[in-house]
Amino acid sequence: MEHGKRRARLAPIIIFTALALALCAAFMSIPGGIFPPDVSASAEGESVYLGGMPVGIRLTSDGLVAVEYVGVVTKDGAKTPALDAGIQKGDLLIELNGVSLKEVSDIVTAIGDKTDPLPFKLLRNGRELTGEVTPVMDIVTMSPKIGLIVKNDLAGVGTVTFVKENGRMCTLGHKISEGDSDGAVYDKGSFYKCNILGVVKSEKNEPGSLKGVFNRNSEPVGNVDSNTDFGVYGTMTDNSFIEGRPKIEIGSISDVKPGKASVFTTLEGDEPKEYSVEIVKYETQAEPEIKGMVVRVTDPALTEKAGGIVQGMSGSPVVQNGKLVGAITHVFVNDPLYGYGIYASWMYLQ
Repeated sequence: MEHGKRRARLAPIIIFTALALALCAAFMSIPGGIFPPDVSASAEGESVYLGGMPVGIRLTSDGLVAVEYVGVVTKDGAKTPALDAGIQKGDLLIELNGVSLKEVSDIVTAIGDKTDPLPFKLLRNGRELTGEVTPVMDIVTMSPKIGLIVKNDLAGVGTVTFVKENGRMCTLGHKISEGDSDGAVYDKGSFYKCNILGVVKSEKNEPGSLKGVFNRNSEPVGNVDSNTDFGVYGTMTDNSFIEGRPKIEIGSISDVKPGKASVFTTLEGDEPKEYSVEIVKYETQAEPEIKGMVVRVTDPALTEKAGGIVQGMSGSPVVQNGKLVGAITHVFVNDPLYGYGIYASWMYLQ
């Protein structure tokens, strides 16, 4: 997933880049030493439907997220009232001048023709703060503005890791956020069937991405209810989404060994394919953490088509010795053949 930029009303069918909004990239830094895992999570032995299929994800917030400042052209030069008022990028604006903020247009309604100080409420890291912002007159549009770009949703393409027998969908293996925002502000939404149209190959210092399409006006295949450090979760509402997918046992951390493994991901269409990888490093973890293993791509086909790991592959399941042991979460920007993975048992237990 890479930084998404859009809020204007979109056409029903849209091409999205991969959802790396919580940047699915890391500088090359392989942990030293192999630590024999000795932790057995309670997910051991549980069966799930194997993922690898692409999924369209749209998340929404209960308010407007401050994305960027923009200078307002006034008779006295460019001004940024929002910055002067102490509003920070990533803040969740919930009220302005007594108007509850749900849609971008609510900002215009709240300001009206006023250039007096206006009270606001916002959330920053879960804490409610109040203040005042003074709109200034834009001499180009002849309307008062506060110099702030806001949005209330994120959309893009990711990968399903697995679906539990009870319909619980587990995707991505990391949180979705944008810029400096707390990903928790985007904590509900929908999953959609997705078709991958192509891949921008990863190069050294230039992570690639999947290019996919999904219809936001179509019937969702699931409802998102949780956006966590361990992935985006929800409930499947369309059983056809997992039709034909095999069931697989969740492996424990103690099942992970250095050596050959497979990753299931989709580089074209909507059907996952199996590619060879190697688990080169792994760490014991007594408590859930997001980086448990380092995986290296060894499959010539995956290397040729994608250059290794690309953004949008986040959540692609890693299978070793017939068990689901993890999911790809990060690509090393200076060597895209390598990436971090999270243990599947941690994802299962969230």
